[in-house]
Amino acid sequence: MPLNKFLLSRRHALISIAGFTGGLILTSCGNEEDYETLSLGARFADGYQAPTVFTSGSPQRAPYVLISEEGWPLSEGVPESIDLLVTEINSEETIFEGKVRRHGEPGVIPYFPLIFNPPRSGEYRVEGRGLTGHHQLLVADPSDIQLIQIGQKMPSIQTPTMQNNLEINPICTKSSGPCSLHVKSLDESLSGSTPTALLISTPRFCQTDVCGPALDILIKQSELLEGKLSIIHAEVFKETEKQNLSVTPVVGAFGLTFEPSLIVANNEGVITSILHFAMDTKEVSEALSTVL
Repeated sequence: MPLNKFLLSRRHALISIAGFTGGLILTSCGNEEDYETLSLGARFADGYQAPTVFTSGSPQRAPYVLISEEGWPLSEGVPESIDLLVTEINSEETIFEGKVRRHGEPGVIPYFPLIFNPPRSGEYRVEGRGLTGHHQLLVADPSDIQLIQIGQKMPSIQTPTMQNNLEINPICTKSSGPCSLHVKSLDESLSGSTPTALLISTPRFCQTDVCGPALDILIKQSELLEGKLSIIHAEVFKETEKQNLSVTPVVGAFGLTFEPSLIVANNEGVITSILHFAMDTKEVSEALSTVL
């Protein structure tokens, strides 16, 4: 599907606060006395309502949130873990069965990043232990998807800097002004000798619990890891202040139809870790550690 304003607009479900809840709702697992009125909402593109982000043959990450009876993401009383089961529909083969631990920054909506390894493309079913509902997702063959993958080379493309905005205005929509992650262009970083991490996001439009914390997390990591790797931020839209929601070249180069995304590459430019959608300090630190 071609990249366009429609796919990345906050008016559409691709990056809504509850994720892709339509058709992705499960009755909650856990303690029936405490959680029987909750459901599980998906925060990713599952292949039905938007192009899938999942490919076969390697570990995939699917972040879920708990949804209250009123339809809002649960922020209090969230369990430490939930039990999930992933099954390939055609073969009925169990792909994953176990606990998925809670993640999230203080003060934002907790989420549960399910990691599963689909052996083949096709349809998969996700169930909570003891639940009546289920969620289906599509897994594609890696050759059939444009989205950047682990093991590929990170595209060497110019990104806006303080010195050269590349006609992207503003180069950073952080409310306090341009952040510190616009000193070096992506292509410049990849031509150097240190690893590179790229965050593609629009802080101005991000819901606090979805992608708002991502940029702040990366800024802190940049300060902690100064000199060990280059961390770069790139915006999604060309001119947010003028409501020009044409996407920037970096979005197309990485095959994105959503945000935020964190892509980490080693000093040879090979991608070692990717985080799409919700992320917290723990997951970001683990992603960056793959090149340190």
